Order: sequence, then structure tokens, then C-alpha cells
Amino acid sequence: MARAGYAEDVGACYTLHRSFCLPYTGASWRALPDMWRVMLSNGTMKLFLVENRARPLGSRVVSFSAIIFVTDKFCLKAQSTLPPYLSVQLARRYLWHQLPVLNREQVARANAGDGLNVVMCFEGRACNGLSPEQMLSVREKQSEALRLALSGYHVKEFLADAVGGETSQWMLDAGAHLRRDYTNYFRKHRVPISKSQRRPCLVGLTKTEALEHPGSQLACIFAYTPPRFHFNRSQRMLLQHALTGETCDTLAKSLSISPWTVKKRWHAIYGRVADVDNELLPPPIADGHHAISRGTERRRHLLSYLRQHLEELRPYEPSKPRMAHIEARRLRTRFVYLGD
Repeated sequence: MARAGYAEDVGACYTLHRSFCLPYTGASWRALPDMWRVMLSNGTMKLFLVENRARPLGSRVVSFSAIIFVTDKFCLKAQSTLPPYLSVQLARRYLWHQLPVLNREQVARANAGDGLNVVMCFEGRACNGLSPEQMLSVREKQSEALRLALSGYHVKEFLADAVGGETSQWMLDAGAHLRRDYTNYFRKHRVPISKSQRRPCLVGLTKTEALEHPGSQLACIFAYTPPRFHFNRSQRMLLQHALTGETCDTLAKSLSISPWTVKKRWHAIYGRVADVDNELLPPPIADGHHAISRGTERRRHLLSYLRQHLEELRPYEPSKPRMAHIEARRLRTRFVYLGD
């Protein structure tokens, strides 16, 4: 199955990544797990993976990749002058305290503005012994995981640090364009060209290119609709956990808040949704047994909507004039409801 990765998956992903034998320094190898955890906590990196649920616990992750939100400058340099293996270059910059990535607030502003540059890197697979059909299944689930990871983000350019001929061909078949094969770099620096399974190349896609071939697999990552409800961060966190099936009690434990606070946040979420789209949720009814069942029904309706509109759960911070316009619209809508 395809799913998002979390801090507790870093160990398994690190083991798979090490099997690629990329040219990290010893210090970079040792720093990678901490680097990943820092970027995950800062909202600048997202892990997505495929796990085999038939395997024993602890060995289920069979494939993973990470996406990083990077600056315009790094995106440009990656396509022109940077050495191969962007994952190695990022680890080196982490040790130099010069990571060219966006923090959570910068991601939110870019997501509400011109869009985000996304680099896919830090991959790994445990596919030895798999048949071609099983490999195809892993690839299909990895593509699904990528779509889930990027769905709801305003992407303006996508780059992938593809290692090995098989991965490169997979990305090209999915709709990516070749940006660099690093042949000139290897010749200029008199570096032996890597074997096929380790040879790097850089592929990418822009929104303009995706619109020219809308049927490609990667074109879907550029489909974007701005959020309507503008949930705050605490509300988005609750909804993200709720989408995994957590109940009110488990939500309280996961978020380290009281059950009363969970109920209060649900009430605020329903109120915000009603301000924007009062037909999306069943209306509340009187207190008592039926009120509890109706609350469950409202939650089911909302989560069903959010599964198709993940932009509502992504960081989003429009400019102040835009925010003032949104708030004024909400107040006008609420005034009409109260007047009715």
C-alpha cells in the first residue's frame, strides 16, 4: 500500500537509501537521519513510501522517496551547474548550515502565491527477488504515493534526482523531460561514468510542459484549486489525523490535547465550513442521542470531501489584503445566516 511517511519511518528508509551506495562522505551519511527528521518537523520535506503488509513488522517498507520544497535559486542551479546526485549536495549543505529549502511559513506563502519548486530525491528500494509483475506493482504504488504527497500543493516546477537507468526511464515514461544526463560534467571533471544502476540524471516538468501533455502520469501533480475554508494550523492537524481513522479519544492522545479541546476544534471546523458552504454538511439538530449521531454524520461528510480536496490541509498563507478579503466575505456570509 502507498502511504505518507513519518519520523518513525526514517530508520527503515535510511537502510534502503544506503543500499544505493551513493558518494556521500562519512559525515553526510551520519547526518542524514537527523537531517530528515529536522526537515519533516519543519514542513519542508515529505516522505512517501510503499509497504508490503504481508511482511513482518519492521521490514514492510519496500520503496520510498522524499520531496523537498526548494528555493528558486537552487532549482536553477540544479539544472545548470550543480554536481550530480542532488541528495548528496543537499546533505553537504545541511552540514554547512546552508540548506536551500523553504520553512513551513515560506511554503505557505509560496503555496498561496506563484507556486512551489519540488525536488524528488532520497529514494530507496528493496526489490531484490521480485518478479516483473511485482516490480510493476511497486512502481504503481510509488506513483500513487507521489500523487498523494503532492496533491493540494500549488506546484510550479518538479525535478527528480533519478538514480539508475530503470528509475530514469520510469520518470521519462511518466511524462518528465530530461534536464541533465551529467555526461559533460563527468568528462570535464574526468570522473568515470557510473554503472547503469547508479548513473544519475536530472529530469523535470513545468506546468506549461504538463499542459502540453495532460494525459501523462506526472501532469496530475499540477492540478490545483485554492482552498475554500482556510483552516488554521491546529484545525488542519486535527483533520489530517482524522483522515487516518482516529477517533476523538485517539485524536486527543495524538495531538496531546484534552477530549474537550478536540470537541471544541470540531465545533470551530464545522462553523468555518458552514460559513463558506452551508450545504456541504448536514445541519445540526437538538441536543440528545440524535445530536451525537448527527455529529458522526457531519464528520463523515467532511472527511469524504477532504479526501478529494487535500488543498484544504496544505499550508496556505495569502497576502494580507487577500486575507482581509476572505475574512470580510466570511463575516458577510455569517451576517446573512444570522439575519435569516
